[in-house]
Amino acid sequence: MNIAIRMLSISTIILWIVILFFSVTAVYSVMNLGINIGEAQMLPSSRGIIFSVPFSVSNDGYYEIADLNLTTRVTDPNGTVLDLTETVIPSIPRGTNINATHKVPLDMETILSMDHVPLLLDDSEFNVEIFVGLNFARAVPVQLSTNTTIPWGAPLANFSLGRIAVSSLNSTHGEISISVSFENHAILDLTGTLKLEFYSDSQELITSGETIINVSSGQSYAGRIFAYPRQQDVGKLASSGNVRVIFESPMFTVDWWEHYG
Repeated sequence: MNIAIRMLSISTIILWIVILFFSVTAVYSVMNLGINIGEAQMLPSSRGIIFSVPFSVSNDGYYEIADLNLTTRVTDPNGTVLDLTETVIPSIPRGTNINATHKVPLDMETILSMDHVPLLLDDSEFNVEIFVGLNFARAVPVQLSTNTTIPWGAPLANFSLGRIAVSSLNSTHGEISISVSFENHAILDLTGTLKLEFYSDSQELITSGETIINVSSGQSYAGRIFAYPRQQDVGKLASSGNVRVIFESPMFTVDWWEHYG
């Protein structure tokens, strides 16, 4: 009986030594864990933009790192979630380093489909929350988090319409023209069709005109759009008012109301 008790006591002591050893080495491993998250960048893509977040992990501890998960949550200035993406690395053996890039693709159609017309017209910024989770020796969980912001340049920044110029084209139609200007602050070149629809006070569509837009990133645009209303409708056009603006491109279509005059 005494021998059994002694053996149990020895086993208990050994167990506590193992637990203590594991705890100390696990803490040491956590302290020698190197995680570096680089600067988030916004890059152009064929359908919109890509958030690119480079990161590196140095495992200088005693144990394997398992199930490393880097998750980003991208939100607009109002807190609306635009995207939630994760990158998973199943294993990082002890004594090794890894370099990787977390990429978040966002197409313009998705951004602008959620009533984000202000992002088309006004410079802003996206909020990016970064969460990192991992396990040491598949037993000790570690979680880290940080956040950053990425500036957003509006493709139609400072959009402005001038006053309507009216002239007679022939006996049946008149000619109107209106100046259009904006600055492409986006990292994307802007190519598409800009259309203006003019309505009367009773919301009757009077006429419309359009032009082809091709403005490189960082460049400004200034031009005129022409339309040809019937002579009897020319008098229904006010010198100032609101016009429906429609922009169509291979990546997105969006419309809004804009003041002119």
